Amino acid sequence: MQVRAIGIVKEFGAAAAALAGVDLDVRSGELMALLGPSGSGKTTLLRVIAGLEAPDRGRILFGDEDATTIPVRKRGVGFVFQHYALFRHMSVFENIAFGLKVRGRERPSRDEIRSRVTRLLALVQLEEYGQRRPSQLSGGQRQRIALARALAVEPRVLLLDEPFGALDARVRRDLRRSLREIHDATGQTTIFVTHDQDEALELADRVTILNGGRIEQTGTPDEVHDTPSSAFVMSFVGESTSLPVRILDGTVRFRDRVLGVPGEGGRDGPAALYLRPWDVAFTDSDTALAGTVAMVRRAAGGRRAEVKLDGPGQEVVEVGIPVGRSVARGETVRLEIRGGRIFAGRP
Repeated sequence: MQVRAIGIVKEFGAAAAALAGVDLDVRSGELMALLGPSGSGKTTLLRVIAGLEAPDRGRILFGDEDATTIPVRKRGVGFVFQHYALFRHMSVFENIAFGLKVRGRERPSRDEIRSRVTRLLALVQLEEYGQRRPSQLSGGQRQRIALARALAVEPRVLLLDEPFGALDARVRRDLRRSLREIHDATGQTTIFVTHDQDEALELADRVTILNGGRIEQTGTPDEVHDTPSSAFVMSFVGESTSLPVRILDGTVRFRDRVLGVPGEGGRDGPAALYLRPWDVAFTDSDTALAGTVAMVRRAAGGRRAEVKLDGPGQEVVEVGIPVGRSVARGETVRLEIRGGRIFAGRP
């Protein structure tokens, strides 16, 4: 089921619009992540797609059907909340079956309900837990049951709002793998909200990054990380630091030094050079940038050094430390800029 949001505007009182003309196209069978900081509009967009919020302007389309005014109970969505929302007085089996039992005339037979719930318990790898109560399950198991319950009604679209936010890091990693496996098994069009970039980049087919109620970029995990469309995306996704530079006649200058970074195509004037840790390297050259190691830390399976550059600005850049190299806090080092991305304006 393809899902499209066209020109969605949502305002709450006199504050800035929570959504300011959002256009989103989720392909049929796609796993799409909505990623952004708090207040970016990602949960509001999810709620508008679900029918839990009505847009002030714009339309929501499910396939070719205009779903904008269809009530949430008739929209055909499955919703998984951060805090499970399971019925504590019901067994696991009864929780999963609940949406089927309240369908009225469209209610499946008792045998069909039992068969469907049994299949879903197997899908989420909790076949032996059907008669337990939610209080007897771990947080990760409860979230699996919430997912099974959402899938039981065979929704046209599956929506998840920070589904792993209340869980510890190890359980989150395990559930991310499970969600990807379940998605691949069902082919369900799925949209999930997260503020965790690792979660989005690991799980999603594509990622939509929101900021201030607007979409900054939509692309594959590699696209948004490796070819960000804006300084915000560059700074929000992945590790980065920045330097204030100036473009002059196709060269990039930091203070009075010409950096080995191409500046062709950029307008002359102030700009920001954004650097990933691997865009900066230690060197022994006397003509390289000099600085002092302010901190050494472990990150993403490697080590990083934060280096405060000599000079009036005392800018800080982050450098990946090669395996086998010893770097100590307070050490004087020299750095070579080998890459990076340039955006207009100051960082």
